[in-house]
Amino acid sequence: MKKLLTLFVVVLCIVGCTKMETNPGTGILSAGSEAGVNVVKSRSAFLVSHPWKYQSYYFHYADQQHKGDPQYVRGATNNILDLDSTLYIFKKNGTFVEYDGGYKYPGTWTFSDNTASLLILDYTYWTDKDSVLVLNNSLCNYTQPLGYHDKTYTELIQAP
Repeated sequence: MKKLLTLFVVVLCIVGCTKMETNPGTGILSAGSEAGVNVVKSRSAFLVSHPWKYQSYYFHYADQQHKGDPQYVRGATNNILDLDSTLYIFKKNGTFVEYDGGYKYPGTWTFSDNTASLLILDYTYWTDKDSVLVLNNSLCNYTQPLGYHDKTYTELIQAP
């Protein structure tokens, strides 16, 4: 754990010291760009700003118009899963805890690179690699691989 955190800090220091490079034709920022580091900082700040709870959770996600089969929608009476009390708390030190029905699942979190488009949640026995679609102060929407050629879709909202 200490090695991972130390490596993360060293990489951030190296990335922060490199110049910004942009491909003018595509507007894509390079991996060592200052703008990319700012994306990670702002998304990290959103993630740790407050606890998160489920708004909805779907299987078989295709796109925003075809979210898939609802497994949970907050306030619905026919949910397959009960995620009403599930809560995520992310901390600045790169750790998080998922509270789920009396169970506590700790882990570490990081973004895969400075585009902050892949959120990696490393639990004790498994790792979630979530593709971030929206992350702001009140909304965290992401997809996650589910088997071969399939995805889940999750909407988290700010918890009190």
